[in-house]
Amino acid sequence: MPSRSKSSQKSSSKKPDPTEDLSPPPTEINPYTVLSVPSTATSTEIRTAYRKLALQWHPDKHANKSEAHTKFQEIAFAYAILSDEARRRRYDSTGSLEEAEDGEFDWKEWFSEMWDGIVNGDTIREFKEKYQGM
Repeated sequence: MPSRSKSSQKSSSKKPDPTEDLSPPPTEINPYTVLSVPSTATSTEIRTAYRKLALQWHPDKHANKSEAHTKFQEIAFAYAILSDEARRRRYDSTGSLEEAEDGEFDWKEWFSEMWDGIVNGDTIREFKEKYQGM
């Protein structure tokens, strides 16, 4: 019987990739509490708190990997909310961690922000005056 090569032996004992965990994000957390920062924290304070906690709760540094993994996910999720201005604003105004569903997306506001200062009443009047005679 042929012996297995070292590479095939290693691949069979390979640990599962932790980045493949696609469990849903926690929905019942307060990101400010998780990161231990006040609601007035600056982006620098949030980033610093995140880095310290992420190092502290990294699953490779704990015997109870399951607990550390859960805590590590909460920390990463809290940072994802507070490090993004739009998400943070939404959380601060609604207290919701849920992303907007497609039906709830405010397209009018999005287009207004996108074209603010580019297309407005003045630019339309200028365009009309410039090209009306053609």
